[in-house]
Amino acid sequence: MAKTEVSGLIKRGVSTVVHRLRLGVKRVWANSGQLIQIPIAATAAYAFCVYILGHPYPFLAAVAAAVGIGPVADRRLRRSLEIGIGATFGVLVGEFLVNIYGSGIWQLAVTLIIGLVIGTVLNSGGIFITQIAVQSVYVVVVPATATTLPFPRTLDALVGSLFAIVLALIIPRDARKVPRALAANLLDEVSAVLTMMSRALRRADTELAMRALTRARETQDIIDSWGSSLQVSKEAAKINARGRRHAAEVTRLSRAHTYSDRAMRTIRVIARRVVGITELGVEKPIIADYVESLADGAKKLEIALRRGTDRSLAEVALSDAAGKLDPRAEKSWDIHDESLVLLLRPVAADLLQAAGLTNAAAHERLPSLAEDNADGPPVE
Repeated sequence: MAKTEVSGLIKRGVSTVVHRLRLGVKRVWANSGQLIQIPIAATAAYAFCVYILGHPYPFLAAVAAAVGIGPVADRRLRRSLEIGIGATFGVLVGEFLVNIYGSGIWQLAVTLIIGLVIGTVLNSGGIFITQIAVQSVYVVVVPATATTLPFPRTLDALVGSLFAIVLALIIPRDARKVPRALAANLLDEVSAVLTMMSRALRRADTELAMRALTRARETQDIIDSWGSSLQVSKEAAKINARGRRHAAEVTRLSRAHTYSDRAMRTIRVIARRVVGITELGVEKPIIADYVESLADGAKKLEIALRRGTDRSLAEVALSDAAGKLDPRAEKSWDIHDESLVLLLRPVAADLLQAAGLTNAAAHERLPSLAEDNADGPPVE
């Protein structure tokens, strides 16, 4: 018994690690453009300060360039500007105060207080305030190198911020790329979780059902990142001519995000139910087929979203899956079976709406739950 429990824990641990690595690799791929830009901007800013301005150790130039670009692709323009301006202004505040009263322990505390107050007065953004405080503290703590120019570290930070902004402007950005990738990643997870639940129901496998539940709970990061990237893409569609051409697809992806999020929330509820059903040790092959059909439709939708192609194949597959979801299909079903099928219906409707159907059209694909009154008494 103990060996079985240990084996189960090991399997769940390995499954969790593999899943986290898979999500991590997807994040690296989605943010690869930003990750490449950071060393380019930081190195170029550092080299400019060394070889053009003659500064021996322009550390802040590289720092300002790196934080101005940021490691993820969903940094908004205003946020990037806040970081760059905050970093530069923080260095300026620090250098100004150091020139007045020098550096030391009490000077560190005073500089930090003054930097936080000035940052709060100028801007309510937490990033801007934090950058002013951090950079001003650095200036007080780290001794300045000898140079003939006034406020050399402020100049370094300004150069780094400008390099970040210039690089962001000259490198084209497809407003659809990141939302597409994250949309596909979420639908891939939807399909994978549904497939795992289908197999768990088919074999009454509680361990697999538990893994499906864990995996479903770990998708919130993708949902949040997708939503954030859509905000950036909408902003790009307003201020960038190239982005405006993609506004229609960004709108469709935004709609898909809303309904995919709803579908995953319901899937988490279903996954908890599946764990309880599998613990009874009874196989559910018919319901497993229903879940597998939804998984197939979600996979087709994932392919369409990733490629930015027509979603008609996904619509057909999901419509076929939705048409089977009748909780009264089998007379032998108990309340657990019927409630599980009832929970699958909103998942199907949400995925159909993510594929582009209206709410009414999606619900038309589902079997009617209204009682048949054909044999009832005549209406007066």
